[in-house]
Amino acid sequence: MRIKSSILVLVSVLLLVSLCPRPARAAPYEGYTYSYWGDAVQSPIAYLPSRAISGLEAGTGAWTAPGDLFVSAEGMLYVLDSGNGRIVVLDKEWNTLRVIEGFRNGEKKDSFNNPEGLFVTDAGRIYVADTENGRLVELDGTGTFVREIGAPKADVIGAGFEYFPRKVIVDKAGRIYVVGRGVYEGLIEFDSDGQFTGFMGTNKVQFDPVDLFWKSVSTKEQREKMVQFIPLEFNNADVDEDGFIYTTTVDKKTFSPIKRLNPSGIDVLRVGGEIPPIGDLSKDRSAFIDIDVTGNGVYRALDATRGRIFTYNEDGKLLYVIGQLGSQLGTFKNPAAVESYENAIYVLDRDLGRITEFTVTRFGSMVNEANTLYSSGKHDEAAKLWREVLKLDANYEMAYVGIGKSLLRQGEYKEAMTFLKLGNDREYYSKALGKYRREYMRDHFSIYMTGMIAMLLGGYVIVRLVKRPRKEGRVQDAVS
Repeated sequence: MRIKSSILVLVSVLLLVSLCPRPARAAPYEGYTYSYWGDAVQSPIAYLPSRAISGLEAGTGAWTAPGDLFVSAEGMLYVLDSGNGRIVVLDKEWNTLRVIEGFRNGEKKDSFNNPEGLFVTDAGRIYVADTENGRLVELDGTGTFVREIGAPKADVIGAGFEYFPRKVIVDKAGRIYVVGRGVYEGLIEFDSDGQFTGFMGTNKVQFDPVDLFWKSVSTKEQREKMVQFIPLEFNNADVDEDGFIYTTTVDKKTFSPIKRLNPSGIDVLRVGGEIPPIGDLSKDRSAFIDIDVTGNGVYRALDATRGRIFTYNEDGKLLYVIGQLGSQLGTFKNPAAVESYENAIYVLDRDLGRITEFTVTRFGSMVNEANTLYSSGKHDEAAKLWREVLKLDANYEMAYVGIGKSLLRQGEYKEAMTFLKLGNDREYYSKALGKYRREYMRDHFSIYMTGMIAMLLGGYVIVRLVKRPRKEGRVQDAVS
């Protein structure tokens, strides 16, 4: 009997445990977006930290000041362990596949010297910005040396030019673009053969009117001590599937820290709405140090000021924000790089020497899918998901806009106006209002015209009745 009672008690306890709701994963940061008016609005968390790994946990020894991270199309993670001058390759399950510590360069053994940038092509070729050695190194997938590309040489390059490549990207045509330390002319471009072809996408010089005034009234000696008007240098870059290059610049004065360069080097970044993609709108502005381009025009920018990742859609509208500085899982001490793969985001922390993985929540998944449908022109399908998003976040302006555009396409102009007004989309609200006016006048034209004609006829009759007695009175006076 005692055994049976114990079993019944155990079963009861297990049943109660199974019925109790599981506690949700606590987020070490708050989610938010910005309203049309620039106010920070609380929003559900789009991604939550799920796991982290360091060099010790990967079995490779501690990573020292890792400078870059790349995730391949197969989900393999390439860690540039800059302080140790090596590359660590992990598979999707974070098992260490190989460690590339050196390579044979001809007859000699060669190695990296404080490399800062890493890129892997779809064919598995590894490009390393070997910064202190002043070169690019290309390796195959096994780490075997292929070639090195030295400093660019051309008449347009001055004699005192110093070449310290910091970041490197390669497009599908094999063109190589390098971010150089102290290079203000733009990205350094090489063709697939490694020949220098020029600079691309130079940032425009930003003038400060106050400094300009003082320079105009200062002496030569005073002007020499003042800050020179020079373009801002790029600090990172990424390339999308169509060959457009996204760049970041630590630019806290203007509103263009992110650029999307076409093959001619012209910035064609789309900015829809009143707030450009600049990160936080507070006094201490964001400093973007890395950018990760995903599919459908979505890109993520890593902010070193507060350790946050800002995700924008192809129109430059903020989708969500995750992360912050701190010591908990999901926060960073000194973030260095951000990458994405499927429904996960990876952030490399330079000081902590570890990678943190973030997995998508229900809210983030719905926003991502709705935005994908929206950017593909499937507005009606997207509208269904946007309505679900509003159940989780009634302040999400993009959802109102998405539903409003869908209603506009369906000819529901009056209802579309309601949603577009809630989403603060003035452009499409005006379009809906114009169509609603035309539809309203078309449907009620006969009524208005009938009423107008009736009023005109009534006025005519009244005038005739008023004038008739006067005419009759004048005729009687004449007869008498």
